[in-house]
Amino acid sequence: MIRTKYIRPFILSAMAALLFSCATAPKTPSASGEDDSVIDIDAEEIPEGKIRREPKPIAVHATENQLEQEFKDKLKKVDLKVTSVPKMTSVEKAFYGKYIVTATDDAGAVSGLDITVTWPVGRAKGAITYSTAQLKTDAQGNAVFEPAVPKFAVKDKVTFYPTPVTSSASVVQASYALSVTAPYEVKSNLINYPGGVLYAYDFNENGNPTGNSFALLQALRNSNVNVGNSPVSDTSYFEKPVTDLYKATYDIVGKAYNFMVVAAFRYASPAQESDSGATVFLKAEITCVNMADGSVLLKKTITGSATDKNKWNAEQKCRKQLAEQVADAIIYGM
Repeated sequence: MIRTKYIRPFILSAMAALLFSCATAPKTPSASGEDDSVIDIDAEEIPEGKIRREPKPIAVHATENQLEQEFKDKLKKVDLKVTSVPKMTSVEKAFYGKYIVTATDDAGAVSGLDITVTWPVGRAKGAITYSTAQLKTDAQGNAVFEPAVPKFAVKDKVTFYPTPVTSSASVVQASYALSVTAPYEVKSNLINYPGGVLYAYDFNENGNPTGNSFALLQALRNSNVNVGNSPVSDTSYFEKPVTDLYKATYDIVGKAYNFMVVAAFRYASPAQESDSGATVFLKAEITCVNMADGSVLLKKTITGSATDKNKWNAEQKCRKQLAEQVADAIIYGM
């Protein structure tokens, strides 16, 4: 009887502990991380006390960045226009005035628009190099650009366009499509008084010199460049190094001039003649030399062609057009 008295309380305590552990033990998750006690079946099959787990919605990502799309939509309404351009200047002389580009849309001025500007800043191995800067339109839609004092002669342009918000090809293309340009013209300071001396000759179709190029002399003078024909008239210098001609010219004029132009206007190919007219093809081989030290300032070949009712007329027209291009290259290239 005494043994039975102590066993019964022990059994009751054990049963109570077992029931308590079953009620409080955590549920073991499945390998997928889901609760195995929750069954996802049709509503009519869900047992009482179970919770239906709804599937998570699939995230759908936009195929194009929202910022890019908003930017492109904005550009469709914007109009850019260059409203102020400074006059041309010369090397080491500041531009008189500023560049102004204005942005508008249907509602009027567009303020706070980021604008990129590019402009020429130098030459490297014969190619023009450029710099860029960031501008922003003001309350009147204006963005102002004042370039630094130019250090070299050039005839090019300044370009303005809305700054792309990303490097996406479609965004960059949309920005460039809205670009506007303005002239950027800087004359060589060597064309200032006393100007230069010309050793420039015309050649016939047989390759022989026929006389000084009056067309080039006139083209430079029409551009207010003080020039005169070289005192050296021996055309054999075309077959020698330009240093020989420089020395011969310097011995006569010294530093009386800023520069010397050596130019040969030759036939690039035979003229084409027919019953309806003729076409002439010429090329100008030019070298510009600094009379102060004999250094080469510019070396270039320019080609051109012209058509007229006969060969003589076509040749004269071509020489005039080519001379104007050469004069331009001298003024903005030395």
